[in-house]
Amino acid sequence: SKQWYQRRVRGFSFVAMLVILLLLSTLSVISSQCTGFDTQCWEDDLRITKLEALVEHLQSQVSDLTASKIRTEAALRVTQDMLKSGLAQCNKTWTLKRTEIVFPNLEKLALHQQSPTYTETMPVPLPNNTRAVIVQVYCNFWNLDGHAYLNVDIQQEGNEEGGVASVENTHYNVYANTFYYEVMVPWDSTLGDKLVFAVKSSYQTGGDRNWYRLRVVGYIMD
Repeated sequence: SKQWYQRRVRGFSFVAMLVILLLLSTLSVISSQCTGFDTQCWEDDLRITKLEALVEHLQSQVSDLTASKIRTEAALRVTQDMLKSGLAQCNKTWTLKRTEIVFPNLEKLALHQQSPTYTETMPVPLPNNTRAVIVQVYCNFWNLDGHAYLNVDIQQEGNEEGGVASVENTHYNVYANTFYYEVMVPWDSTLGDKLVFAVKSSYQTGGDRNWYRLRVVGYIMD
């Protein structure tokens, strides 16, 4: 933990400083006693050199630990700030609002080997705090031995950062059935009110009773 690390650094620094002071005191005593050029003085000089090197090493270690302590405390502050920010985000609540927005071009899609792009305008502005719109994907399948394939990417125009909701549908040889699901499409109210439906592939056989419908059926606010 942070407290344990700080205690360890302070303890080591305190002991290191005591050792440095003791070594410096020893160096001072030896230096004051060595006034000649005899063998003992040469040995004392050698010991002084070794002690000075040790003192320098200890001082370097203390400096490194101090710098490491500063970096660790800075990293801990950043981590704590990120944790607080994350907890604040967790406390946010989202609100789902149901609606029904019909786009005539997308009411009965019966595309066969076509890939058009439809750009539809929302009839009324959404609230400024809208974060996603909910798009209904509905398939009406009525003919035995028929096909109803539709792959389409849905995105708010200009909202590359929010991304694309991709839907893939492959239905074959189903008699008198419907399929339904909903997808969320990222929304940024500052980017306008257009929704883009880019068909990637389609395949439809079996008559005009096999078709798809795409509607906006809700939105999410924070």
